[in-house]
Order: sequence, then structure tokens, then C-alpha cells
Amino acid sequence: MSQNPVVGRGPILICYDGSPGSRHAITAAGSLLVGRDAVVLDVGPLDVVAETYAAAGSGAADVSLAVFEGTLAQAEAGAELARQAGFKAEPRAEVDAPTWRGILKVADEIDAAAIVVGSHGFTGLRELIEGSVSHDVAEHAGRPVLVVPPPPKD
Repeated sequence: MSQNPVVGRGPILICYDGSPGSRHAITAAGSLLVGRDAVVLDVGPLDVVAETYAAAGSGAADVSLAVFEGTLAQAEAGAELARQAGFKAEPRAEVDAPTWRGILKVADEIDAAAIVVGSHGFTGLRELIEGSVSHDVAEHAGRPVLVVPPPPKD
């Protein structure tokens, strides 16, 4: 398979949070980026860990481990979907805030050829209030980003 010169040789970084949009993004990416190596990433909420350290002190290490393990389990579920879509996929977990920063950190570490991220399709005030991980990733990535719109509603 010849490599497209615009997309590097590194693995594809697929962002997965278990949402319908992220599942749809894996399917779409599988049809476009057939046979590539992939890392499926879930970024866990750093704010939960930080709040627990502030409130619980030494017991927070258990919460930190639980957040990481839950995040890794989610990434493994996404990696299995990616394998079904034709990727050679491995899971990866990260705990960071904001989420987009954790995604870019991993993209840099693995020298990702591209980042795949699903979009919730928020617009206007809702996007302003809830933020847009896909928008922030695309704005700051410095590498190709495939933003997959939400699946069509039935």
C-alpha cells in the first residue's frame, strides 16, 4: 500500500469516549484509512482526580487508579471496534484536562499521522457552554485531523 504523502507513516490516533459519535468516527475512519496501525485513546477526567486529592488526601490515589483503569477499559472497547473496522489497533489511556490537550500530548508522543475525532454536532450557545473537543483538536493539532460528524438520526 503506498502512503499518501500528506498523511505520515505513524499510527492513526483515534479518539474514543464511548459515545455514538466516537463509534461512528471509527467506522468512517476504517473506510478511509484501511489497514493502518491505530492507537485508540480515551482521555479520563483529570478534574475528578484533582477534586478527590483536595477532598480525600491520601485516599485519592485509589480514585486516580480507578479513573485510569476505567479510561483504559473504555479505550480497549474502542480498540476492539477499530480492529473490526480494519485497523491494527491498540488501546491507550490518558488522564488530562482539558481533553484536547491530552489528545495532542499523545499524538505528539506517538507521532500520529492523523487524528480521528467524532463530533457531537453542537453549535451556537451549546458549543460555547460545553466546548468542542473536535474544534480544539483541529485548531491546535498541527497535523491532519479527521472530524467525523455525528451519525444520522433515525
